[in-house]
Amino acid sequence: MQYLWIVYIFVYSFLKGSRDGMKKAALKKSTSDEILFFYSLIGFILIIPFSQNALTTPPIFIFYSFIKAMVVCSAWIFAYIALKNMSVSLFGIIDLSRMIFSTLLGVVVLGESMTVWKAVGVILVIIGLMLVNRKADSPSGKARVSIVAAALINCILNSVSGTMDKVLMNDMKPDQLQFWFMLFLLVLYGAIIIVKKERIRLSSLKGNYWIPLMSLSLVVGDRMLFAANAAPESEVTVMTVIKQSSVLITVLTGWIFFKEKNIMFKLLCASIILCGIFITIFLG
Repeated sequence: MQYLWIVYIFVYSFLKGSRDGMKKAALKKSTSDEILFFYSLIGFILIIPFSQNALTTPPIFIFYSFIKAMVVCSAWIFAYIALKNMSVSLFGIIDLSRMIFSTLLGVVVLGESMTVWKAVGVILVIIGLMLVNRKADSPSGKARVSIVAAALINCILNSVSGTMDKVLMNDMKPDQLQFWFMLFLLVLYGAIIIVKKERIRLSSLKGNYWIPLMSLSLVVGDRMLFAANAAPESEVTVMTVIKQSSVLITVLTGWIFFKEKNIMFKLLCASIILCGIFITIFLG
């Protein structure tokens, strides 16, 4: 049971990787704001029966959950700004910095150790991800400094969110954090839609079954993530590296459902990433 948190993170990574393909498929029928609002709404409804401890959460931790929701919501906004103005391959390469930021936060904020083998594992993961993005199927292009900054801010905010998970799980239960986080995320996305005066179509939800599938994936994945963070022996630096295994699922999804090219090369890159993960877990 000592390493059960590693299994949780692998499950989270599998679901996270599968959601990339779901998002691409969902965008064919719905706008990004519709997707974010509806999958947050469905996700919140799904977790209500499993949130017995939510109402006993101390007010200060409800406030921290709101801060986490704001961080994640802001990360999504900056991610969309970046993706709308740069190639997916360039965004993917910049997104590698998320792991670096998370590792630094784990070492500096949480006092986790950075061993030589952990460093080797992190380097292998970075090399694998850089190679897999080198042969991206989307055209490459240059981006303005402000757009690159938006991508980097997205990475930093996601790293902050991951570090907050570890800190909050010292005093909260997984169902407490998930309930309040999803509730505030839903409220924030709803507020954005109201401010933008964007119309939400219920017909979009009815004809887009990818949205409820994404919601289910999000709820199960986040519960696994929070449970892993609740384990006293878990480390943010190790979890950050394991999360990169989601790229394997993303590559396979692109091959099977979207007929993307260069699959063998991408699988080779994924194997390099997995080597880095195993080195970090078993030697770090």
